Amino acid sequence: MKTIMLAVALLCCSTVFAAEEAQVEKSFKVFCKKWIRIIKKNKPNNVFCREDNGAYVAEYSSMGDEHNATIKKTVNKKTPYIGILKYREKVFRNKAATCKKAIAGPFAAAVDRNVTELFVFQRGKWQW
Repeated sequence: MKTIMLAVALLCCSTVFAAEEAQVEKSFKVFCKKWIRIIKKNKPNNVFCREDNGAYVAEYSSMGDEHNATIKKTVNKKTPYIGILKYREKVFRNKAATCKKAIAGPFAAAVDRNVTELFVFQRGKWQW
């Protein structure tokens, strides 16, 4: 009888934890959609210019359309979940004699890289 009661208790607890994890995962997907909108809105407008051996290099990065968002359970009660967002980012560059000319373009694709961002779930919401 004790074994049956223990099995029922474990089943109930695992169902509650699975429901909580599903809700946290759903909230992370919503959070990522908002975060991606912020990234895509700001990236092309943020051209960075630096001097490089007597010339100027202007560059900006752009996020691709595909991404992967997952969560992982932790043992820390203050941050019970970690959210992992992975995507591809392209860096575009232009080199010229002045910073103004470099920023004016034209830009060419220079680097294609993987990006992994980590977020913590604290006090019931995702933090960046």
